[in-house]
Amino acid sequence: MMVPVSTLVNVEPGFRAFVARMFGEEGRAWIADLPTTHAELANRWQLELGPELPGGLLSRVREARRADGSAAILKIGAPWPRARDEIAALRAWGGNKATELLDADDALGALLLERIQPGTHPASASADEVGAILGALHIPPLADVETLGELARRRIARALDQGRASSSKAEWALARVAYLERDPPQAVLLHGDFDERNLLVCARRGLCAIDPLPCTGDPAYDAAYWVHGNRRPGRRARLDAIAAFGFDQARVRDWAAIIGVHR
Repeated sequence: MMVPVSTLVNVEPGFRAFVARMFGEEGRAWIADLPTTHAELANRWQLELGPELPGGLLSRVREARRADGSAAILKIGAPWPRARDEIAALRAWGGNKATELLDADDALGALLLERIQPGTHPASASADEVGAILGALHIPPLADVETLGELARRRIARALDQGRASSSKAEWALARVAYLERDPPQAVLLHGDFDERNLLVCARRGLCAIDPLPCTGDPAYDAAYWVHGNRRPGRRARLDAIAAFGFDQARVRDWAAIIGVHR
């Protein structure tokens, strides 16, 4: 059931606290402006807004219906530059093995996305499916998008600060990132968060990637995210399988170990 924009004023305390902690006064102002932002975008893009969908802690995601009756997703990113990177990456991918971007407002960090149907998560993505997706996503890098080295170091530092990584493991991971940067392969645009939670089944196009955290760098990083697989069993088999698609097996293994520290 669709809900009126006027009701979009309730923000969960946990989300509110996280945004305020991350972005301070700017974050609190962003939350206060959310009802107005939703209303503005709904009017501009002629949307009927629906219930909120489960999402991360850095965006608000709602069901929407367009004027032609088609289903869509409205995603409004918190006040940080990664929403603009996501917009740029989705534009560059043009719906090829990624969510189709229907419209966007770079200043607001707002994205109007296709509603992937049926939108289920795969029971287990095959190496063939993953290789096809990464082959489509790994296009030439975009200007002004964060580098993989910057992303990895930031993630490692956050894992250390949050107590998810020991100082020795963080030190090892940082040293390994520096080692991998000494002789890098040709940089590509990366999804940046490529695990099976961010893969959905599309009736029209097969398996598609959603919710990128784009960066530019070594293509082995995305492959390593899938190999790491949130520590699910079968890592060795996935490593062997993905190497058949031209990924450097040693680099994939190293990045998977780094991901194991910062994930």
